[in-house]
Amino acid sequence: MTSRMQLVRMDAFIGIGKKPKNNGLKRLPIGHWRRRETIIAPVEKGNTNLLYYVKNDELYDILNEIHLNIGHGGKYRMMAEIKKKYKNLTQEVVLMLLKFCGPCQTKLPSKRKGLVVKPIIHSEMNSRCQVDLIDMQSQADGEFRFIMVYQDHLTKFVQLRALKSKTAEEVATNILDIFCIFGTPVILQSDNGRAFVNKIINDLKTMWPTLKIVHGKPRHSQSQGSVERANQDIQNMLITWMQTNNVKSWKEGLRFVQIMKNKALHSGIQ
Repeated sequence: MTSRMQLVRMDAFIGIGKKPKNNGLKRLPIGHWRRRETIIAPVEKGNTNLLYYVKNDELYDILNEIHLNIGHGGKYRMMAEIKKKYKNLTQEVVLMLLKFCGPCQTKLPSKRKGLVVKPIIHSEMNSRCQVDLIDMQSQADGEFRFIMVYQDHLTKFVQLRALKSKTAEEVATNILDIFCIFGTPVILQSDNGRAFVNKIINDLKTMWPTLKIVHGKPRHSQSQGSVERANQDIQNMLITWMQTNNVKSWKEGLRFVQIMKNKALHSGIQ
């Protein structure tokens, strides 16, 4: 975890944030926020979004809060959140926080990106959804050894479930719960193969005979790399959640990682 002293000491070297120009301070309104006075950036006509200037003594607390709220997200996710509310926080201070964040240093190394694949575009939620499994057998949580990742292609909305096995029957049982809340997709696909999806659909139709759904497959074989990176991101978020909260059960962290993942910036829907 980053210490306040580390950021304060680095202030002299990198110049924390972009400070308001002296000749404009008198014209900037003073707002009350976090029970303290703070400077609000001038608001353009028609824009209702307020941006705040962060004081140096509040810098660490604000950055750390953002970092934790997005599940120890990296530079791009942090900057996306910062731009919604703050005026003078820069990439330099974000990188400094990430450099000294203990849990972030233990994340799994990122795999190199291969061919850039054009995403499959859909105009409606539930047009196409994907189900994949993360193998957690080396870190079994009691009887639970796998994580089911179910994602809508349009919204990128993710749902996570802990599984005891990777059988199509158990996957189908968990997917059925999702279908009964969010509805059924037109197409269901998986990087685990066509046979795996067919077995899931058959098991689903056994439990729900009137179900209408067809199997699909990724447009490019290279898309498997994208799925692997997404699954790795989930594992990294789980690791940092467990370390931050001093919890040994990854199953307990799934619901929290799920909401952090769904709140995070996604390049596919910018």
